[in-house]
Amino acid sequence: MVDLSSVVRRGHPIAFGVFAIFALIVAIIASAVVADFNSHGNPSKHLVRDSTRFLVFAGWWGFLFSLIYIGLFLSGIGGFLSSIASHAVFIFLTWVFWLAGTAALSSVVGSADCSSGDLGFRDCSALRAICAFGWIGWIELTCMLGVICFLAYKAFSGGRGMNDGFA
Repeated sequence: MVDLSSVVRRGHPIAFGVFAIFALIVAIIASAVVADFNSHGNPSKHLVRDSTRFLVFAGWWGFLFSLIYIGLFLSGIGGFLSSIASHAVFIFLTWVFWLAGTAALSSVVGSADCSSGDLGFRDCSALRAICAFGWIGWIELTCMLGVICFLAYKAFSGGRGMNDGFA
């Protein structure tokens, strides 16, 4: 059997660190757009307003929990908080948040003509940036979820449980 612990020890902080950067970018851009909504009036399409506000939540959620999981992993604190099951629940929930928010915003922004003011919002490029980084983050979460499922399978087939740590 191949020992994956050294790969996991290197890859975990890198994967969560990269996702934390994408989550921070989405959170900052979406927060700025929502602040602009609050200052100059909401856009005419409620889906743009609501999905952008949801992505503020999803971005800060992803950033905060990524940093928490990096800290737990690097500190070596074992137990349920740093277990495979805990990672699976966090990544799946975050995956759903990012899919829902990004898909909802993309459904409106993707077909809109930014020059005509279809969205009722002055800066369409910020919404497109949120969609782009949202999809990039979602793709990374999908890969991370696949790795978690693989590691869970290896843990079960090797006689370990989901409550065991990664490495």
